[in-house]
Amino acid sequence: MVVLHLLQLQFQWALFWHLLDDRQAIVMNNKFFNVGLACGGTGGHISPALALIKDFKNFNLNPYFFTDIRGTHILKSYSYSVILSGSPSTKGIKRITNLLKMIIGIFQSIYFLYKNNIHLVIGFGGYSSVPIIVAAKLLRIPSIIHEQNKIIGKANKFCSSFCNKIALSFDLKTKSSKSNKYVITGNPVLKAFEKVGDKKFEPFSKQRITILVIGGSQGTKIFSEIIPKVIQKLPKKIRDKIFIYQQCRDEDKDKVKSFYEQKNIKFDVRTFFSEIYNIFEKADLIISRSGGSTISEISAAGRPSILIPFPFSAEDHQKENALEFQRNNACVLLEQKELNEKVLLDKLVLFLSNKNLLSDIAKNARSIYKKNSSEKITNLVISTFNGELK
Repeated sequence: MVVLHLLQLQFQWALFWHLLDDRQAIVMNNKFFNVGLACGGTGGHISPALALIKDFKNFNLNPYFFTDIRGTHILKSYSYSVILSGSPSTKGIKRITNLLKMIIGIFQSIYFLYKNNIHLVIGFGGYSSVPIIVAAKLLRIPSIIHEQNKIIGKANKFCSSFCNKIALSFDLKTKSSKSNKYVITGNPVLKAFEKVGDKKFEPFSKQRITILVIGGSQGTKIFSEIIPKVIQKLPKKIRDKIFIYQQCRDEDKDKVKSFYEQKNIKFDVRTFFSEIYNIFEKADLIISRSGGSTISEISAAGRPSILIPFPFSAEDHQKENALEFQRNNACVLLEQKELNEKVLLDKLVLFLSNKNLLSDIAKNARSIYKKNSSEKITNLVISTFNGELK
């Protein structure tokens, strides 16, 4: 497999030198400003990029994506290239293999940046964004990285030495000496989430209680194990009104569906919800992990939530995200080590018996939402590129 990549690389490198001679003429004749978006292959990295490009046409900005193999099913409607990469944090032979992949990925990136005439790159984290940012630096193409979380991720931390600006969703818990690079922009989300938040939140308005359970792009096994049992133990007057939307891993889906059917609980269980903002609008309560993109969507929509951070997230960044919400009384935070049926049941009964509590938390969540994130990053793109031309 590595040999195959090297042969492919040799061809791409030869073609690169041919393109190098013609690049200046291509730039001069191009009507659009081409922006490369480098994303790890999960929804948390890709979602803000997709939200950002909605305004691109208004500024003659043409998006082109770079991702790993995981992101291809999300980006199938867009122009993209798959970049080879790997985490250098691994050990032994795998570490050496991943470093080799990273080097190959840098050469791939050089080729694709020239082939697609990219004028500026935005990295959204994940190790597949690293080769693109490094290649952009080598080619003197300006770049920006965007951090969705309260703690900067390892890939973005590495890329911070190579980029021009760092766009932040939150004021970071810790900053390096390169503070002149930081710009707080917020985290782009689809306008549809903002439209949900623009409407008045009225819990239980349709005489039923709607709960949405989401666990990141791959679902969460512990949610599939605990939440159905807790829903079944709710007082009958609450349980009879429940309609639950729950995201599950594919291997857990049938088991969760079967449980809800046996207990006569109304449900919609899937591995993935498209246009999930429509469910946000119906939701009286959201139970979720606390990745940066997810909590930004919760905040934009102005919905109350129980946040259960993934305990193995890099540098515990999900907990820091949730703490940011908790400090503003914008969620209830439960750590996974404290999570059991009794604790979650008590929280649900408290929430689902108190409309005012739900409304207050929803209002607080909406109040900390950073509006116009896409516009701020787009302006940063234009100003960064113009600054490089001077």
